[in-house]
Amino acid sequence: MTDPHDTRPERDRTVIVNNDRGGGGGGGSGWLIAGLLIVVIVVGGYFLFGDRLTGGAGGGDTNVTIDAPDVNVPDVDMPDVDVAPEGGNAAPAPAPAN
Repeated sequence: MTDPHDTRPERDRTVIVNNDRGGGGGGGSGWLIAGLLIVVIVVGGYFLFGDRLTGGAGGGDTNVTIDAPDVNVPDVDMPDVDVAPEGGNAAPAPAPAN
């Protein structure tokens, strides 16, 4: 409600909202960062997979010779031992005394 004792004159107010951001400019730094990122990925990929892309360092032979010592172990005659008694499982071994 308006105050009847208010003597100020009424004014028409016009609000202008400008949402036009122009046709160019801005966003250029985003393209620059994207371009630099692509260059970094390409250079990193070259160093990471470079040997496979360029053919490697050469086609040298790789020969590995392993000479194991000749170890003679005598045959040991072991008697036949029942692991579990008939009719059940074997009892666990007792713990060692300290």
